[in-house]
Amino acid sequence: MPSENLFYAVRVDGNFSYIKARSVPRQEKPYPKLADAVSSQSVFEFENISGTLVGFRTPEYVKGVNVPGYHLHFITEDRSAGGHVLDIEMENGESSLDITNAFFMELPTSGDFYNVELGQDLQADMEKVEK
Repeated sequence: MPSENLFYAVRVDGNFSYIKARSVPRQEKPYPKLADAVSSQSVFEFENISGTLVGFRTPEYVKGVNVPGYHLHFITEDRSAGGHVLDIEMENGESSLDITNAFFMELPTSGDFYNVELGQDLQADMEKVEK
């Protein structure tokens, strides 16, 4: 990676000795905070499995808009299972990395977004959710 300050799209096709992933059920309005929604998540553990990791590496300076670091999802080779990656042990694989020097954020144009309270610090909640 040429710089820690850039965004990267990541893909890894490989064989994994262990993957722990989670999936949060579909939520209905009024939407709960993510930290509350994950309390009903399903956690899956895969051993000796082939599949694909996809995700992004986000720079530290965008904290507050996005979670810094790697955000990866896994799907099995037969596309039957997967989720947000919590832990991983890789045996071997092939990786692809796309350097992305642009970041575009489009805000919703709805009354729900206009009226929600967004001034709270959610850093502690995000750290809990990402672990």
